[in-house]
Amino acid sequence: MSIGITVATVMFCFYLYQYIEEKRNAKEEERKQSLEKPVINDIKENRDMNVGKCLDERTISGLVLTTLRNMGCEPETELSDDTNWIVFLYQGEQFTIECRDDCYFITIFDTWWYQISTYSDIDEIANLHKTVNWANRYANCTLFYTTNEETEQIGVHSKKSLLFIKEIPDLEKYLTGTMNDMFRVQRFVLTELEKCKVKC
Repeated sequence: MSIGITVATVMFCFYLYQYIEEKRNAKEEERKQSLEKPVINDIKENRDMNVGKCLDERTISGLVLTTLRNMGCEPETELSDDTNWIVFLYQGEQFTIECRDDCYFITIFDTWWYQISTYSDIDEIANLHKTVNWANRYANCTLFYTTNEETEQIGVHSKKSLLFIKEIPDLEKYLTGTMNDMFRVQRFVLTELEKCKVKC
């Protein structure tokens, strides 16, 4: 009888020891995890920041977006095949930048900044063509016109291709300078078209 009680007591003590040990191990593990979590989160956060930074530094699209945000613009991006189309407002005008991450050149478009009806007087259309062609001889961007059959409008557009890499100093000034030049060409064309109207 006493042997049975002794055995039962020993077994109870053994199970109690196991239970207490398991509880202590669980608490120790919990404590270790709570200490590691902030470190892991910090590492993950730093890694995510570095990935974002690398994307901005290593991709042309990221570089363009960062530059535009630094200029105070709010760009919107649309991906089509391997080409990114980035639309933004600058000085009240909507510009579009076409860029690819496998090419160091981007193209800036300023579209439909002047338009006339396809039913305009033949001389007015001829003057538009002549002015655009003449401006292309001297402008530092390319002017072209297209016809929209739905709206029955002939529109004038500008585009400029330029090298865009992080090694270029002051990218914001570089980009704004290019767009300001496009504005100057636009003003020149509008002035010439007004002169043509006065002559008529």
